Amino acid sequence: QASLLKNDETKALTPASLQKELNNLLKFNPDFAEAHYLSYLNSLRVQDVFSSTHSLLHYFDRLILTGAESKSNGDEGYGRSLRYAALNLAALHCRFGHYQQAELALQEAIRIAQESNDHVCLQHCLSWLYILEQKILDSCVLLEHSVNKSLHFGLP
Repeated sequence: QASLLKNDETKALTPASLQKELNNLLKFNPDFAEAHYLSYLNSLRVQDVFSSTHSLLHYFDRLILTGAESKSNGDEGYGRSLRYAALNLAALHCRFGHYQQAELALQEAIRIAQESNDHVCLQHCLSWLYILEQKILDSCVLLEHSVNKSLHFGLP
């Protein structure tokens, strides 16, 4: 269903049907992180800010609680989930026009990424910072800086 939502939403279950199936799954296994993520994507389809925020936060909480994230990322531990959770929360708020909340979440993602020396996450943050600034101001400086840093680190 996640793949269908990403590639061809018309072939996915309707938002109500999908949410019903997800609620059944989560009733029996509330720690199923992927179900929370799919619920997040489904809530975005219907522009439900409360449910999408709720599901996104539960996804990252469950990811950390189950330890799945630390198994796949070696010494990264929980820090990677935390910084990407903050980054995704910033993107979510920006999408719904909550620019002040987006800026706060983005500042947190930047702080955590700087502490971890995660240049890839910092570049994603810089891209979202540029998008956020475009919503508020008209500035090309951030874009130029982002392109130069991306080239420096070999990022697309």
